[in-house]
Amino acid sequence: MTTLVTGAFGCIGAWVVRGLLASGERPVVFDLGDDPWRVGMIAGSDAPSRVVSVRGDITDRESLGRVVRDHGIRRVIHLAAWQVFLCRQDPPRGAAINVVGTANVFEVARAAAGQVERVVYASSAAVFGAPSLYPPGPIADDAPARPATHYGVYKVANEETARVYWEEHRIPSSGFRPLTVYGPGRDFGLTADPTLAMKAAVLGRPFQIRWGGSTDLIYTEDVARAVLAAASARLDGARVYNLHGASASVTDVVRTIEAARPAVKGSITHVEQALPFPAALGDARYQKDLGPAPPTSLTDGVAKTLDEFERLRKDGRLDSRELT
Repeated sequence: MTTLVTGAFGCIGAWVVRGLLASGERPVVFDLGDDPWRVGMIAGSDAPSRVVSVRGDITDRESLGRVVRDHGIRRVIHLAAWQVFLCRQDPPRGAAINVVGTANVFEVARAAAGQVERVVYASSAAVFGAPSLYPPGPIADDAPARPATHYGVYKVANEETARVYWEEHRIPSSGFRPLTVYGPGRDFGLTADPTLAMKAAVLGRPFQIRWGGSTDLIYTEDVARAVLAAASARLDGARVYNLHGASASVTDVVRTIEAARPAVKGSITHVEQALPFPAALGDARYQKDLGPAPPTSLTDGVAKTLDEFERLRKDGRLDSRELT
């Protein structure tokens, strides 16, 4: 089984590559970047040499198609995307990368009918709107999409693209909707702030999380586990899953960091403005199809993240450029 991972040099991509390498596979990675530092950090310093690396742009369908043909790709894990902030800065380019790029993945899979068996892709809880738009409690998998950002609109489009490719071409797919992903490698985007706060704590620096309220936090390895489970499954249809981790307030996050590192008490702060996304997700569909998959608790996830950052700091490999 040969797997193509797009956006492999990002946070979730690095954890997915780690899982594939651990299973004995040599994945093909496709990324516009040329520095696999996250892969080395997450999967080991030798990991970049254990993958087949192809530099390319997800908006270039011909290039993507060549990779699939030349390497006999059987399944695609599609993670290449722009995040909320970049999509807000340049909506047309964001649409080209997030929407056209995803359509390219499905079209390449269609053109390789009989070879590519399935597509797994990253959607987002940003397809949903503010908590006030929904009944109390966790947001269900089938809750109506009411995106408040260009990014969320693009993710809705991708879920519908997946549905049409199943209905018209019988390409099975699974999409995943995490909300606030945290853990080693999570260093870019607004919802990266809890992880950056943990890094700042290890470095002894003050840090302010730029938002408040409550959110659904999921540890990076849990997201990769879900993606890899779907890639190995034999499920049909165009399935989309919420991913639930730990529903908690930003105040809870700060307290958890302080409990693990008492010396930083008072140095991690936050503002009170909540994000325009749900505070809690229900993951009944994921647990039914691919579970049971109990999530990492917030206490354990924070401890793992802090310990890994401490190890990297001692080795002189803890990157802190995003804290400046």
